[in-house]
Amino acid sequence: MTEHAFDRDMACKSAAAAKALVDGIARAVWETDARGIVVSDSPAWRRHTGQSLAEFLEHGWVGAIHPDQRRDVRRQWRAAVARGSSIDIEARLQVDGGEYRWSRLYAVPLHAADGSIRNWTGMSMDIEVRKKAEQALRESEAQLRTLVGELKHRARNILTVVRSVFSRTVEGERPIEEIAEHFRGRLDSLARAQVILTQHSAGSIDLQNLIRDELLSAGVQDGPLLSIEGPDVGLTPVQAELLALAFHELTTNSLKFGALRVQGGHLNISWTTNIGYSGDRLLDLTWTERGVPAVPVRPAYRGFGMELIMDALPYRLGAETQVEFLGGGMRCSVSLPLREQDGAASAG
Repeated sequence: MTEHAFDRDMACKSAAAAKALVDGIARAVWETDARGIVVSDSPAWRRHTGQSLAEFLEHGWVGAIHPDQRRDVRRQWRAAVARGSSIDIEARLQVDGGEYRWSRLYAVPLHAADGSIRNWTGMSMDIEVRKKAEQALRESEAQLRTLVGELKHRARNILTVVRSVFSRTVEGERPIEEIAEHFRGRLDSLARAQVILTQHSAGSIDLQNLIRDELLSAGVQDGPLLSIEGPDVGLTPVQAELLALAFHELTTNSLKFGALRVQGGHLNISWTTNIGYSGDRLLDLTWTERGVPAVPVRPAYRGFGMELIMDALPYRLGAETQVEFLGGGMRCSVSLPLREQDGAASAG
């Protein structure tokens, strides 16, 4: 074999290897003349896009680009041809005349010996998988930012509640042991509400779970002393925090002075949902204690629990509340609009 034949053979092998490499990574390869105009067929492009030869020639290939991107792709292509520089575009390309898939369109000028542009060679690579992964990453980052924002809001919110609970708990002249016991119980109640909240990705807390969790923490279970009934109701985090505190105060009071303390006493917790005058869905809940002969009249002192129910729930949640102390027991009623609550919650 002569030296020239050897060179030609190596050149052919190199060209074949290059073509195989391009075919392996590209869906289609095409050529244009020096002006950037398609003048020859590219069966691979037409198979990929579903265009006919007449649709593909000259600048017709742009018709395979998504309508929202055609003008921009055409502008970038003309600018690259005018500069004589390569072009690298990501656009949605029609596949088989149907769906649009993200593709990378890459073209480079090929120069003659005198340095002038002889023609252009381009190829199309499918990048749909990569673009979907990038979109999923962006959505995940957006969700993460939202979650971080919600976490910051929740942290500020719970700190506001804790500060309020602490300031009200330490008021008055009581032994430090009693203050610590009350504060610990109220913090535990808030903590239980937070645990329930984190177990529900939708951010809604079931009312019955909230009530039962508070009662179980105090050792109160279903039985002759207790009856609970009502439909499924979901609470927002703010509603759940304040109602958890209210249920804690009611439970503590009942264990010390009410139906859960005396033999023959009975606690009934029931609720319904109704439509209010403004069209809002309302929760109507009653906490009723019977069989408590030691509670003849309404106490004169308004402690933390009474202020929470009578002041904080109406102010923070728009609730209507009433507490009645009767011979033989007490009755607490709460009517609460079941709509999204904004802003930080405080126990008042």
